[in-house]
Amino acid sequence: VIFGALYTGGAQHFIFNFLHSAFDQPLVRLAMAQFFFIPFCYYPTFLFMNPALRAGWEHGFGSEDAKMRQVELFSDIASKIPTTLLRNWCFWLPVQFVQFNFIPAELNVTFAAAFGVIWNAILSMSTAAQAVTAKEA
Repeated sequence: VIFGALYTGGAQHFIFNFLHSAFDQPLVRLAMAQFFFIPFCYYPTFLFMNPALRAGWEHGFGSEDAKMRQVELFSDIASKIPTTLLRNWCFWLPVQFVQFNFIPAELNVTFAAAFGVIWNAILSMSTAAQAVTAKEA
């Protein structure tokens, strides 16, 4: 939740403003967002922040248990990035095509946040389905 709030509420504001000021063509904005910012900024940041925060809350920040849990979570998340990135493109390429072509720049963060709720639901259902499948095996 903290990562999502910081990214959606903070980083996206600056990223979308930069894309609109630096690139006139909506397709270039889309390409920069999905093929540069997401794989080289968003996912690496998520990969380092999420395990650290989750492990700290679960086991106490700085504890040995938290450090071991952080390594476990890091490996788990890192292994899922390639398939998640493909899903990301299937969902976000059409959404951001609309965003960069038809949504006014000042509403880009709001538009992306609204679809972010749907994206998070998709990820949650996917994770839940994997947990059920693993439990049944």
